[in-house]
Amino acid sequence: MAVSPNISFDNVTFNFEKEQIVTNFSFEAKPGQHTLLKGESGSGKSTLLKLLLGFHNPKDGSISINYKSYNAREVRKQTAWLPQDLNLGSGTVEEVMVKPFEFAANQPSRNERALQNRNKTLKALGLAPDILDKQFRDLSTGQRQRVGLAICHLLDKPLLLLDEPTSALDEASKQKAAELLLNNKRTVISTSHDPFWVAKADNIIELS
Repeated sequence: MAVSPNISFDNVTFNFEKEQIVTNFSFEAKPGQHTLLKGESGSGKSTLLKLLLGFHNPKDGSISINYKSYNAREVRKQTAWLPQDLNLGSGTVEEVMVKPFEFAANQPSRNERALQNRNKTLKALGLAPDILDKQFRDLSTGQRQRVGLAICHLLDKPLLLLDEPTSALDEASKQKAAELLLNNKRTVISTSHDPFWVAKADNIIELS
């Protein structure tokens, strides 16, 4: 895994159609720390993650990574991303888990070590190995969320972007997810309303 990055937003403003979603917003996510974006629904938390990934472009302000000008391609190469509306396609869980490793940006992660760690990672999240043979669409919401978290871990990226990562998990599963994902010196930026997950943050950014 590469060195964990420093992410900085400086007076970023973003409009969607005529609605201003984010206004003059600044924050810094320091290397190796868990920065949590907290706010009411519609406050722009998910939008900030999508701005960082280059899915949207800010109207004003700037984003930097490692104190350099923003480059969407470079950010995506370093990032494992868990969206709130998780859609990993059709097929068995095993087929779904392989797909992200087929993208060019993830090729360095597709090695024997990742495959060997797959069952260990699923077990760490409370999932039995036989889940690999099940159809992904037939899983519960919590199981799908944990499969997504497993993929994020196995990609072994220095930056994790997690949008409401514990929204469908029970207390035991939340603890397992925190132990797996927040103790690896990664830079983590997440959004959450969950008091458990909020308590696991090194730095909390309030959005209004």
